[in-house]
Amino acid sequence: ILGTNLDRIVILAYFTVVMGFGAYFGKYSKTTSDYFFGGRRFAWWLITISIVATGIGSHSFVKYSTKAYQYGFSSTMTYMNDWFFMPLFLFGWLPIIYYLRLGSIPEYFERRFSREARYIATFMILMYMIGYIAIQFLTLATALYKIYGIPLMLTVVLIAIATTIYMHFGGQTSVIFTDLIQGFILIFAGLLLFTLGLNFLAENTSYASGLKALLDNLTPAEKLPLANFNSPPDFNFVGIFWQDGIAGSIGFLFLNQGLIMRFMAARSVNEGRKAAAFNVLIILPISAIVVSNAGWIGRVISNTNPNILPLDMAPNDVFVVITNLVSSPGVFGLIIAALCAALMSTADTLVNASSAVIVNDIYRPITKNKNSDKRELNVARLASILVKIIAVLL
Repeated sequence: ILGTNLDRIVILAYFTVVMGFGAYFGKYSKTTSDYFFGGRRFAWWLITISIVATGIGSHSFVKYSTKAYQYGFSSTMTYMNDWFFMPLFLFGWLPIIYYLRLGSIPEYFERRFSREARYIATFMILMYMIGYIAIQFLTLATALYKIYGIPLMLTVVLIAIATTIYMHFGGQTSVIFTDLIQGFILIFAGLLLFTLGLNFLAENTSYASGLKALLDNLTPAEKLPLANFNSPPDFNFVGIFWQDGIAGSIGFLFLNQGLIMRFMAARSVNEGRKAAAFNVLIILPISAIVVSNAGWIGRVISNTNPNILPLDMAPNDVFVVITNLVSSPGVFGLIIAALCAALMSTADTLVNASSAVIVNDIYRPITKNKNSDKRELNVARLASILVKIIAVLL
């Protein structure tokens, strides 16, 4: 079991503060427009920071630290690929979804193609989002198991309950404001970990500068910004480009209901464009460093003094192991709290989005829109609970 009692107290304190903060904003959700789109009243900077928390999930720290440990700087490629598609999003997709006042992505498919296309899109998007939530739960539970020693399934249930408490009544408003806090925590903790890691390298190598130790002790292949065209075979340029650069980026920008709802909460299309542009030009490069740096630090340690690392360390344990290695008591808890922030922010966004799809594309068509807004709001809240139950079972 990793960490100290102080670390565990910090993590619990984080959960308590976020749940209280999010629950407070529940009083602003009076209608389904409030619950799903926050009343469409938010400025670009608030949307931007909340997008950070949506784009970085708990699996991001684990996944990209692992890739950074195995392959070096090419782990940043995923976060850079959105640049290719941003013009299409800014001047094509964003105005379409905003001015049509879409309630969901499947609704667009019916307007553009047919009712059958809407049904197919509803099924596929719900499968994607609920599966994504399940992976978020599992990733964080695996990390917390190493800290608290609580059985894995019990941890998954506790995490689901924690996110339910603040999101059930507040909807999109609670999601945006809690993600505002969690976005700052993610960036601060990730950059703090990088700083601590560089200090650790300076203290445990012959270099005066940790950054120089990092750059000098990665192999030329590990310093490539993009992986070689076809080497190594399991992380080749073509594979990762099509997986994350094409499928991942297009799916995230154009078909991620949670992200679309975030932009639909903006005051105007221009506010949404400002948020998207600032995110891709400034926030994404920082995010790439935040999620990858533990892997880079671990790779340098492995290259220079491998005895420091546990002999049985698996690559996907590198984030937690390096965090524990370079952090003092309390700081370790803060950085793991950032991992919790990543999970909760992504999960609450996707739960809210799944609830919107269930109401807009299943409940309303079945009842032929003969519902009061209050009844639909209650259905939305019940749907969010149902989504979490399915995700826990998965």
